[in-house]
Amino acid sequence: MIKYFFYLSFLSIMVVINTGFVRAEDAPANPILVIEINSAITPASDDFLKTALKTAVQRHAKALLIKLNTPGGILQSMQSMVEHILQAQIPVIVYVYPSGGGAISAGVFVTLAGHIAAMAPGTTIGAATPVQGTGQNIEGDMKAKVENFAVSLIKAISEQRGRNIEWAEKAVREANSITDKEALEKHVVDIIARDVDDLLKQTEGRSISINGNMVMLTNLKDAPIETIEKTFKQKVLDVLTDPNVLILLGLGAVLGLGIEFYNPGLIFPGLFGAISLILALTAAAVLPINYGGVALLILALVFFGAELFAPSFGLFGIAGVVCLILGSVYLIDSEMIWSASGFTVDKLFIGSIAAIIGFILLMLCYVVVKSLTRRSSTGQEGMLGMRGAVVETFGGPQNEGHISIKGELWRAQLTSAPFSAEKGDLVEVISIEGLLLKVKVINKK
Repeated sequence: MIKYFFYLSFLSIMVVINTGFVRAEDAPANPILVIEINSAITPASDDFLKTALKTAVQRHAKALLIKLNTPGGILQSMQSMVEHILQAQIPVIVYVYPSGGGAISAGVFVTLAGHIAAMAPGTTIGAATPVQGTGQNIEGDMKAKVENFAVSLIKAISEQRGRNIEWAEKAVREANSITDKEALEKHVVDIIARDVDDLLKQTEGRSISINGNMVMLTNLKDAPIETIEKTFKQKVLDVLTDPNVLILLGLGAVLGLGIEFYNPGLIFPGLFGAISLILALTAAAVLPINYGGVALLILALVFFGAELFAPSFGLFGIAGVVCLILGSVYLIDSEMIWSASGFTVDKLFIGSIAAIIGFILLMLCYVVVKSLTRRSSTGQEGMLGMRGAVVETFGGPQNEGHISIKGELWRAQLTSAPFSAEKGDLVEVISIEGLLLKVKVINKK
């Protein structure tokens, strides 16, 4: 949970900026550029690949090498990455690395799309059956629709690159997974390499097709190897693709802007809320959002507001907490995510947020109830039960006199026995009638 608050603080201070790559004219030409995708496939991964390919073309690079280790990712991002690789004007080598890693689910498509597909010893590839981000199977008509699309896409990729179409279809329909050695035997990948040097050595002299033209890969060992890092923009985008960060940003926006509206001129809460809102909208634009989840979150905010402005002794608050939990769980459209961890809302995190909000609302309800049941200490109601001293002997047909309470002189009337009071006696107010206090004697002088 602390991690998410750190992210929010970091993102609220910094505005999303774009740090470019090294300028082409300032760097040596004909290198081999290397990028690492060591997490789920997201819009940030797609942007990283697209920018790297552009840089590689500008630098006249001999090849772009993608070190890949992924559990899967977002459908649209994977499809876009495949398109970039298939349309690349330079050789693209996809290397499943390091040992113990794998190209799982959406990663299979990216690997098969490379001009050269390679794996490190001890890696795996496969399990490309579309499943939800929670790991559960897609149900109903959507399953057939997504699965058939995935099969047609992976067959088209395999056919274009001359790879094993039969196994590719099994990877989708049967979630088939294989080791690096099996992948080489089945002609799913081209090379098993210990490291980058071994990979380039085995790649030397191979011929590939780039946009219909045959190209021989030569002099790879002599080319300088340069690693491209993600830009600041892409790193921020990586953070924003965490659903937990999106929820935290949304709460930060509501809290900051709410404080600013109730206390205009504080500036910082409004600035914090505005930046959080912009970043939340940015995250919502790149993540597959379930609008039913969004509606539940909005309803939660409505209930919380109703509890503050029209206290219902917790009913609105409880409804808001329930909507917050359900909206957070259903916020991300998990049918658009394939086997990727990190795209589901952390239940402990959401539970903690809901518990904190529930506790705050409970305290507010307690304060409201206490204020409603507390005896008034001002006005006429505040006089009830107060005690004062008789300053003038009671008498006359109405049995009236004057008493002093907190230094103030009041006209009073005895309404209960004993029906006599002399100067110095102690009396207590039992009722009020206009400006006349009805009192009783509690202590005779």
